[in-house]
Amino acid sequence: MTKTATKRRISFNLQTKILLLTLVPLLLVTGSLVGLSLLERMEDTQTNLAEQRAMLIEARKGSVRNVIETAMSAISPIVEEAGPNDADALKRARDVLRNLRFEGDNYVFVYDYDGTNLVLPHQPQLEGTAMLDKQDPNGKYLVRDMIQIAKNGGGFYQYGWPHPSTNQVEPKFSYAAGIEKWGWLLGAGVYVTDIDAAMADAEALAAKELRQSIWSSVLIGIAMFIGVALVAVFLVRRAILPIRRIAEAMKDIARGKGDLTRRLHADSNDEVGELAQQFNAFVERMQNTLREVRTSTRSVNRAAGEIAQSSEELASRTDQAAANLQETSASMEEITSTVNHSAESAQQANQLVQSTADVARQGETAMTQVEKTMDDINASAAKISDIITMIDSIAFQTNILALNASVEAARAGEHGRGFAVVAQEVRTLASRSSEASREIRELIDTSSSHTRSGAELVRSAGQTMHDIVASVARVTDVIAEISAGAKEQSSGIGQINTAVAEMDTMTQQNAAMVQQSSSAANEMREHAQRLNRLINSFVLGDDTAGMSDQATPALPTRSAPAAKHNLPVAKPAMASEVEEWEAF
Repeated sequence: MTKTATKRRISFNLQTKILLLTLVPLLLVTGSLVGLSLLERMEDTQTNLAEQRAMLIEARKGSVRNVIETAMSAISPIVEEAGPNDADALKRARDVLRNLRFEGDNYVFVYDYDGTNLVLPHQPQLEGTAMLDKQDPNGKYLVRDMIQIAKNGGGFYQYGWPHPSTNQVEPKFSYAAGIEKWGWLLGAGVYVTDIDAAMADAEALAAKELRQSIWSSVLIGIAMFIGVALVAVFLVRRAILPIRRIAEAMKDIARGKGDLTRRLHADSNDEVGELAQQFNAFVERMQNTLREVRTSTRSVNRAAGEIAQSSEELASRTDQAAANLQETSASMEEITSTVNHSAESAQQANQLVQSTADVARQGETAMTQVEKTMDDINASAAKISDIITMIDSIAFQTNILALNASVEAARAGEHGRGFAVVAQEVRTLASRSSEASREIRELIDTSSSHTRSGAELVRSAGQTMHDIVASVARVTDVIAEISAGAKEQSSGIGQINTAVAEMDTMTQQNAAMVQQSSSAANEMREHAQRLNRLINSFVLGDDTAGMSDQATPALPTRSAPAAKHNLPVAKPAMASEVEEWEAF
C-alpha cells in the first residue's frame, strides 16, 4: 500500500514533467544567480569591511609612526649634540620621551638593545628592569622581536597586551625604530579596540544594506521566475494540447471503445505534428491489421468449428476402430489357438502318415514277393502243362498201342483173348489217363489263367502300393510343410496379435489425442470468438457491423447437418484415413 501510494504521489503527467524540466532548472538558475549575487555582495561587503578595517589600522599605524617620527625629531637635537656616554643628554632625552602623549593616554616607551627598559610612563617602577625575556600571553618575545625590528630599520609589530582600562589582553600594534648612536629602541603602540567598535557599527550598517539587497534580489528573482513560469505554462499547455488529444484517442482505443476511423489534425510542422501524423499512420495500420485479424479470426473460428466436428467424427470412428481392433485381437487370439491346434493335429497326422508310409512300404515289399511267387507259380504251371501234354501224348500212344494190341489179339483169337482184355484195360486206362490229363490241363489252364490274373492283380496291387507309398511320402511332405507352415503361421499370427494389440493401444491413444484436439479446437474456437468480440469492440469502418453479424452463423456445430459441406480441403484426406483404418 505504501509503495503504491508513493508511486501515485510521484506520478506526474507530461505537462507537469515539462514544467518541472523547465521551471526547476529555471528555479535553480534563478536561485543560483541570486545566491551568487548575494555571495558576491557578501564578499564585496566583507572585502569593503576588511579594506575599511585595514585602512583604519593603517591610519592608526600611520599615526603611531608619526608619533615615533615626532619623538625622533624631538630628541634628534639632543642626540646630535650629545657626546659619547653623555648621561645628561640621555636623561634629557628620556624626560622628553616620557612626557610625550598621543590619543589620550598613549605613550612612547624606550628599551636599549640589551632589553633594559629605559622609559615606561604608565609603569615607571619597571624602568631600569631587564625585560629581554618578556613574553605576551601568546608566548611571543615582544622585546626581542621589536629590538630586532629596530635594528633592521624599524617597522610594526603586533602582540597582545593588557588594556589599561579593562586589564584584559587585547591586540596592540606598536611601531619600533632605533637610535643606533645610543642603541635605543623607541616604540609606541595603540590598541585596536576602538577600531573594532567602529568596525562593528560599519558591519551592522553593511549587514542592513546587505539584507535589503538580498530582499531586493530575492523579490526580483521571484518576480522573474513567476513571469517566466507563466510564459512557460502557457507555452507548455499549448504544446501539450495536441498530445492530450492523442492520449485521449489512445485511451479510447485502450479501453476498447476506440474509433479507429478517427484521425488527428496535424496542423503544425514540429515534433507534435509529426507525432500526430505518426499516430494517424499507426491507427490506420492498426485498423487495417485488425480488419485482417478479424477476417483471419472468422476463418479460424470456422476452421476451428470444422476441425472440432472432424475431430469428433474422427474420435467416433477411432473409437469404432478401437472396438474393431479389440474384436480383431480376440479373433486373432482364437485363430492363434486354432492354428496351434491345427499345428498339433498336423504333427499327429504327420506321425500317423509316417506310420502308414512304413506299413505301405512293407505292403509294397510283400506284394513284390507275392508277385515273384505268382511268377514262380505260372512257371510251375507251364511246366505241369508240358508234363500233362507229354502224359496226354503217352496216353494217346498207349491208346493206339492198346488198339493195335486189341487188333492183334483179335487176330490171335483165343490166344489173344487175354491180351485183348489187357489191351482193353490198357486202352481204358489210356482213355482215363487222357481224360484225366485233359481235366488236369483244363484245371491247369484255369489255374494258369487265374494265376496270370492274380499276377496281373498282384502287379497292379504292387503298382498301387508303390503309388500309395509315393502318395504317402508326398502327403508326409505336405503334412510336414503344413506343420511347419502352421508353426510359422502361429508365430506370425502371434506377431500380428501383438501388432493388433499395439495398434489397439495406439488407436486408443489416438482417440484420446483426437479428443484433446477436439477440446483444443473448441477452445481455439472460443478464443477466436472472444477475439472477434474484442475486435468488434473497435470501430473499424466499412462492413464491421455486417461482418460481425455474419460471423456466428458461419461457424459449424455438431448438430448442423450442413456443417459437413463447409469442411476445409484437408477434411477428405482425414476421412480417407479414417476409412482406411475401418477397412483395416
